[in-house]
Amino acid sequence: MHRFAYLCAFALVAGCVEQSPDLPSEEDVKAAKENILTTAPTPKYPVNADLEDKLTYLGLDVDTDTVTPGKAFTLTHYWKVNKALPDDWKIFVHLEAPDSKKSHLNADHVPINGKYPVHIWKQGEIIRDIHRVSVPQNWPGNAVEIYVGMWKGPLRLKVSKGPHDNENRILAVKLPTSTVEKAEKKKVVAKHIKNGAIKLDGKLDEKDWKDAPSTGEFVRTMDGMAGEQKTTAKLLWDDKNLYVAFECEDKDVWSTLDKHDDKLWTQEAVEMFIDAAGDGKNYVELQTNPKGATFDSFLPGYRKNQNDWTSNMKVAVKVDGTVDNRADVDKGWVVEMQIPLEDAKGKLKELKNVPPKVGTEWRVNFFRLDMPAGRPQVGTGWSPPLVGDFHALDKFGVLIFGDDKAHAPQLTAKALEKPGDKATLQSPPAPKTEEAPPEPKKAEGPPQPNKRNRAAAARLNVYKPDNQ
Repeated sequence: MHRFAYLCAFALVAGCVEQSPDLPSEEDVKAAKENILTTAPTPKYPVNADLEDKLTYLGLDVDTDTVTPGKAFTLTHYWKVNKALPDDWKIFVHLEAPDSKKSHLNADHVPINGKYPVHIWKQGEIIRDIHRVSVPQNWPGNAVEIYVGMWKGPLRLKVSKGPHDNENRILAVKLPTSTVEKAEKKKVVAKHIKNGAIKLDGKLDEKDWKDAPSTGEFVRTMDGMAGEQKTTAKLLWDDKNLYVAFECEDKDVWSTLDKHDDKLWTQEAVEMFIDAAGDGKNYVELQTNPKGATFDSFLPGYRKNQNDWTSNMKVAVKVDGTVDNRADVDKGWVVEMQIPLEDAKGKLKELKNVPPKVGTEWRVNFFRLDMPAGRPQVGTGWSPPLVGDFHALDKFGVLIFGDDKAHAPQLTAKALEKPGDKATLQSPPAPKTEEAPPEPKKAEGPPQPNKRNRAAAARLNVYKPDNQ
């Protein structure tokens, strides 16, 4: 899809995509001022590298001495502005394993949580820029090298002093990695209902929806922190369809896209990925937006989008507010998806676990993309990938097909959480417990370029092309 990541992550192959300058609001600039320092800092890792006498990268702080793959950590960069850069220059941050061509990660972002882009930095300022990053659990090296610099289109500012490579990237720090701790997959149960019990209208007023298990609140995709606006998903199923309801708080519901297979991911949308067999070899991607437009794609391998496939998914959207009026204040929008169980096979005639039965497990993930006026796009999700790639198959959670009481035989009492919590799993207790089956094998192989890797947007907590 549009978010390219680990293994040549974040789209080095995507080429250059120029963006118009970010235009932060007055509130953003005001909030950013607490990170404009009046005295020089003393970073844990001093660097003092100069970029053409325009900027000095003073160094950085890191909240850990050792990086644990799969676990987010915090970088605090310090920049001194020697001369203003009025053009649309941007920060890049690269994470790489030494001597590995399979480890490039791009953590580009708009400084100070998206509130203070480089083109409005003023001479004499010292900028403190804090953001969260992570490397995948299958990180190939025993260390992480962090490179920083400035880019614009095909250009980079030259490093005139300080540690750097031959690509005008400042080497900020090299940190060792630790042994990976195995993380438990998130789980959610779909409650079985009678055929025809759900009227697809976006209202969610049926009793089945009120009793449906929830994913709990989505979190930011890059660092797993709480999202700014609440998003949850609920799940039901019958003998023919899987039903998914997204509930999105939104003060500014906005979209201009209204055609099937439009690039919904470039604006506001919700998404679901289904890997029914759990082997990372065949999966489907389904999206819709506040206008009820849909996008669907079958992938016979990691990022091998075949957008000519069309699902039989139906959606209904209910907006509490207006879809395209930036001037008013909205409350949110609700999406009701009806996904035929057979659609999980994509173009295949047969696929393991399709159709499902009580106790069947699918690997899935859910995402929401939000684009507030005048601010970068924000991504939240159920099981956060912690890299800029919604196709991080190893981070997908587990959907378990339950019975009419949302019970599933393989769930353990320890895995269950109460409804309303920010839950790994929300479901009534299971009458019988068994040990969960082992995780499916992770997908392997390098990412495959496709047209959607070229999506334009300077995004916070979301994929952004590595256009340097």
